[in-house]
Amino acid sequence: MRKRLIPFIASLSLILLPAGGLCMGQKPLEAPQHSATDQLNATSQQNATGTQQLSPSTMATPLETDREDASRLEQIGVLRAYFTRMMTLDDRLPEVFSRRVREGETMAFVMMREQQRRKGLLDTFHAARVYLDGLRFTRITADPDLARFRVSGSYSVNVGATFETIQENALFVLLPEESTWKIYERREAAD
Repeated sequence: MRKRLIPFIASLSLILLPAGGLCMGQKPLEAPQHSATDQLNATSQQNATGTQQLSPSTMATPLETDREDASRLEQIGVLRAYFTRMMTLDDRLPEVFSRRVREGETMAFVMMREQQRRKGLLDTFHAARVYLDGLRFTRITADPDLARFRVSGSYSVNVGATFETIQENALFVLLPEESTWKIYERREAAD
């Protein structure tokens, strides 16, 4: 059984992680490249001496900051659900995808799950433990209608007697749909 699981975990990470259906969408825009003079944000201004100063009229209010933090936590929750559901072959995996790519992602997922059912491994994967502590979720951009995250680091999967660590370096694009965030695209990040 162990000999069958190790190659499967490796192939699962290669097949599902690049997520073939996610390739249907357009590539997300790269994170903006900033020079030293571009390091200002919406709440700062540069004075004549070149130092940054906060502008009281453009400072974020505590309510706006709370909403931003809540939105970020929700987005990270969707990404964490993606990794956990993918590695445990959870039937709810398609729920994390945008309706724009959900059909393709569902087809790929159902085929993968059916292969494991035929091999008699589906229950083993449903019982898998996924440890995401080694992943870093870095929000690159955040707008009301789009969020880009870089997910890097590693996570571990314990399937039966097999324990594997998988390296991750990907860009995710999330879109708001029906009062929640959904994954629109995932692609390998350029180093």
